[in-house]
Amino acid sequence: RRHRAASSVRMATAERVNYYNTLSQAEKLDQLARCRFMDRSEFDDGIAAIAGKKVVIVGCGAQGLNQGLNMRDSGCDVSYALRQSAIDAKRQSYLNAKENNFDVGTYEDLIPQADLVLNLTPDKQHTSVVSAVMPLMKKGATLAYSHGFNIVEEGMQVRDDLTVIMVAPKCPGTEVRE
Repeated sequence: RRHRAASSVRMATAERVNYYNTLSQAEKLDQLARCRFMDRSEFDDGIAAIAGKKVVIVGCGAQGLNQGLNMRDSGCDVSYALRQSAIDAKRQSYLNAKENNFDVGTYEDLIPQADLVLNLTPDKQHTSVVSAVMPLMKKGATLAYSHGFNIVEEGMQVRDDLTVIMVAPKCPGTEVRE
């Protein structure tokens, strides 16, 4: 019985290992056809596309802090949504945001007003974070990632009214500002 339970756990985990690889070739092509890669010219106006929008970053580690600093330096209105327990315990993510003079609040405080929510949490937290913040997001908001781990690996389903984008720096978070 113990062996069977362990096998079931391994099997369930193995089934989630890579959602994208479970798709047929036709399904993969269909998914890729839905992606739109931005042209360089779309960046000619700097932050014009998000000027005046409320940006909320979930997670304030290396990627979250440095991407937030860059966005603020570019003129964006950036704040950080953290779990209440991280705020109460004054964890490093909380200290990173506060020491750099960002507004910090809970998911419930900040996500409902956000036009753009960036999920910059560690990979293993993506599913729980997106599951927690997605119901709080206003209709028509944008959900951003720095990579597609939780969509590709786990097949996370995102609400139809949300736009999903990926902003993928080609370096670790500590080098984003260099």
